[in-house]
Formats: sequence, C-alpha cells, structure tokens
Amino acid sequence: MNKLVGALVTFAGICLVILGAIFLVAWSVENAVAGGMMVLIGAGLMYYVYRVEKIEAAKPQLVSQTFNVTMSGSGEMTQKNMICKSCGAPIAEKDVKVVQGGLMATCPYCGVVFAMQEAPKW
Repeated sequence: MNKLVGALVTFAGICLVILGAIFLVAWSVENAVAGGMMVLIGAGLMYYVYRVEKIEAAKPQLVSQTFNVTMSGSGEMTQKNMICKSCGAPIAEKDVKVVQGGLMATCPYCGVVFAMQEAPKW
C-alpha cells in the first residue's frame, strides 16, 4: 500500500473514532447506534492499515549483491620438467596417468613405473 494512502485511511479512521465517541457521549438511542458504527468502522480502517503494513513488511525483498573474487596461486607458478627417478630421462605428459587419485608416470626409456609427488608449497 502506498504510504500516502495508508496515512489518509488511518487519518479517516481516527476521525471516525473521535466522531463516534462524540456521538456516544450525546447518548440517545440513535446517537449511540451511529456512534458505535462510526467507532467500529474507524477501528476497522486502522486495523486494515496495520495488517497491510505488517504483511508488506514480512514479504522477502530481493537484494542484489556483486562479489568480485580473484584467484591466484599461493606462490610463484613455474613449469617444472618431469624426469624419471631411475634413469633421469624426460617424461612427457602422455606418459602420466591418474590411478586411484594419484599420478603415476611410466618412463618411455627404461619402463619404470613410479608415483609422482608434488613438491611442498612452503
């Protein structure tokens, strides 16, 4: 509900409650009925505005956020030559396979199969 409309409806409700109270103070049967109706209508209008505002406040609001993430290595990134532990021959990428989560290299010259280990980063 628009804030201006809500304020006007609340003001009308307050005016009806006050006018109804004046009619109730005058105390005749017709005035009591009219005053009671005005108080009920005014209270109903104010309750309506209260409920609408409460429902609108409970609705989730979309919040837009932007995250900028920069990924970088923990140290200097350089390419290392892979060599055989047995004969020292160079190992090509085609000779390296992943077996059960580990890197296994096969030397194309001497045929030795060994597990490759990553150097520590510290």
